[in-house]
Amino acid sequence: MIRKEILIFGVCLFIALALWIIHQLNQTYIRQYHLNAVIVDMPASYEQDSIVIPMRITVKGSGLKITLLEGYYPEKIAIPFKNLKRVNKKGLFLIKNESISENEQFPVKIKVLEIQPDTARIKFSTQNIKKKK
Repeated sequence: MIRKEILIFGVCLFIALALWIIHQLNQTYIRQYHLNAVIVDMPASYEQDSIVIPMRITVKGSGLKITLLEGYYPEKIAIPFKNLKRVNKKGLFLIKNESISENEQFPVKIKVLEIQPDTARIKFSTQNIKKKK
């Protein structure tokens, strides 16, 4: 008789635990992550082939997406130069949220709320580039 009661208690506890886990995975969470963004495919008129920018991103997603992101989080991501938006002629470029949220290196699609820093200073080359005729 006691064993039957323990079995019923164990089944009820398992069901309650499973429902709690499902509930937690369906909630929305906001998390901050640090990563290195590598600006690649730079035009020839810039001094470097690629630039590494340490940044902090704030993301919003369901518990399941956050769990998957934390399990397979990339330490650095590549952002093509063409995805940057020029802010002014002094070499400031805006890093768009879409360049990170739609990046294929993330295991899941997430909503990026904030990027710090959101601009990158990219210097022009001081050398004169000869045009090919």
